[in-house]
Amino acid sequence: MAIELPDPLAPGPTAEPAPRAPTVRRGLAWSTASNIVLRVGNLAVGIIMARIIAPEEFGVFAVALTVWSVLGSVAEFGLGADLVRRDDYERHLPTVATLGAVLSGSLALVMVLGAPTIAGLFGSPAATGVVQLMAIPMALIGLSVVPAALLQRSMRQGTLFAIDGSSLVVSTAATVVFALVGLGPAALALGRVAGQGLTVLLQYIAVRRWPVFGLDRTVLREAVGFGLPLALANVVGWSIISIDNLIVARTTSPEELGLYALAFNVASWPMSVAGQSVRVIALPAFSRLPDDAHRGRAMVRVSGLIWSVSAVMALGLVFVAPQVVTVLYGERWAGAAAAVAPLAVFGAFRVIFDLAATYLIACGHTRQVAVVQVVWLVALVPAMIAGVTLGGLAGAGWAHVVVAVVVVLPAYLVYLHRARVPVARFLRAWTVPTLAGLPLAVALWVITSTLTLPLVVLGAAAGAGLLLYALPMSRWWIGRARAVGVDAPV
Repeated sequence: MAIELPDPLAPGPTAEPAPRAPTVRRGLAWSTASNIVLRVGNLAVGIIMARIIAPEEFGVFAVALTVWSVLGSVAEFGLGADLVRRDDYERHLPTVATLGAVLSGSLALVMVLGAPTIAGLFGSPAATGVVQLMAIPMALIGLSVVPAALLQRSMRQGTLFAIDGSSLVVSTAATVVFALVGLGPAALALGRVAGQGLTVLLQYIAVRRWPVFGLDRTVLREAVGFGLPLALANVVGWSIISIDNLIVARTTSPEELGLYALAFNVASWPMSVAGQSVRVIALPAFSRLPDDAHRGRAMVRVSGLIWSVSAVMALGLVFVAPQVVTVLYGERWAGAAAAVAPLAVFGAFRVIFDLAATYLIACGHTRQVAVVQVVWLVALVPAMIAGVTLGGLAGAGWAHVVVAVVVVLPAYLVYLHRARVPVARFLRAWTVPTLAGLPLAVALWVITSTLTLPLVVLGAAAGAGLLLYALPMSRWWIGRARAVGVDAPV
């Protein structure tokens, strides 16, 4: 794919121009397409594994995945984001590579040695070996920081798509083979090992360089100064979407944890498609705009477009969650449907929160992001305990929604206002998509109230979404998409 931005591997002037609209739109198109394809691929993998692995076995793996996700946010340490936003990134590369390798290696050692204690904390001793296996991809995270950042800053989304797709294929094949020979939850961990290893290898091949290590104390201080608040925010952020696993595991059973983990995965589709598509483009695009005023206007344009996608996906899941779960994963996973609806609402807000955090990071406001995440976690813990106690898995989902609306959204709006985002216009950008969803909500209610066969319900819901939302919104989407990357008032 032809790249219009300067080659990040070539020497030359350190300053880079703001990304041009065609480059941003091309990157966004590649990112969106790749996320949709990869999401469909992951969905297929989930369907296959749900037929092979029981809910209680998936609950065991969920323990290991939770630990890996939280510690993985420390391993990255915001180093990749710092490279993406810097003009003088080249002199940072050896120090960042060294710091990333040391951090991820140390955290992998913590997982190996601390696995029995961690598994006991979750009330799942059977997870000990799986946690130790997940230490291998943990060690590989640090090696991935530099090449991943170089690909992201140059918006090489086609290349990233090819790498992620290859990793998905290898990971899936390994997981299925190991599951069929009876390794249970360990099969999921071994699949993750194979996928992560291939990802790192292909990333270095794509940027045409191998790891170069070194240590510059000035660079180290700058990297730590930027990354420490962001690492804290990432740890807290992953804790926010993991603390529910701990509470569910401690108060229910591995089977219930498996059902909840599946529900969270299904409800995260808006985040996976809309949020991740934009995140990889938003950070370099926001970072290279000349000042906060320009960034603020761009933020308003993007937010409405993102909300229009994430909100309609959440709306669909709210109404057809039981049919989605039973058709795709089977009757033994039907208990997950109760949590999908509230978690889908939370998933739509997560997309906006992720966009807000990306914007603040691009502006260099990592401490503000950390503050929001800490406040979020402090509010979520008692809400989650009350939710699970009173409402089970569904209560856990509604706890997320209440905290998101009452605590997190206002906190982000305060910091966005301080970062020159016109908050009133930011919120108004959601008006058209929200109002356009009302006829669809009525239609979905009628469909789910009158039809019984799950496949018929899903077909009718898809048709309603196309006729009542996608077609009426098509002109609005085209206009907003053309505005992405263009430095003009909204």
